[in-house]
Amino acid sequence: MSEVMENLAYEGGTVLVTALATGLVGAARRIPQLWRRSGGEERMTAELERSARELAEAETEDSAAEARVAIVWETRLRDLLLTDPEARRELEQLLAEMRRENPRVATTTQHITASAPNSTAQGVIGGNIHNHGAPAPGTGSLPPSGAQA
Repeated sequence: MSEVMENLAYEGGTVLVTALATGLVGAARRIPQLWRRSGGEERMTAELERSARELAEAETEDSAAEARVAIVWETRLRDLLLTDPEARRELEQLLAEMRRENPRVATTTQHITASAPNSTAQGVIGGNIHNHGAPAPGTGSLPPSGAQA
């Protein structure tokens, strides 16, 4: 499977779960239609309803529940794209529609590359990076967490 298709499946799972978790169901409710050519639309509709219930019953902003459901839908979408590559355009359109319905559904992607010898690449989305001083001469290790370098 191409990297583009892998990313689309990942994005689909993430966007779908965000839409369901925030109560936005418009375009998200049409996701099962992607399985109509394989005859799985009815089963996927039931799965989508089950996922929506699981997220609704989870504690507010339960990231573990959201992660579980996102992985399940990423896997389903990856399998769909492998068996029905024509579903790609439809999935892209549904994801774009979900993003238009609410900006909270938008995803952020970050690509970081470090290719030189001994180079370091860092990136963060919605978090922090903490850098500590260089290792003490001869120790080959970083200072303990919280220590000042």
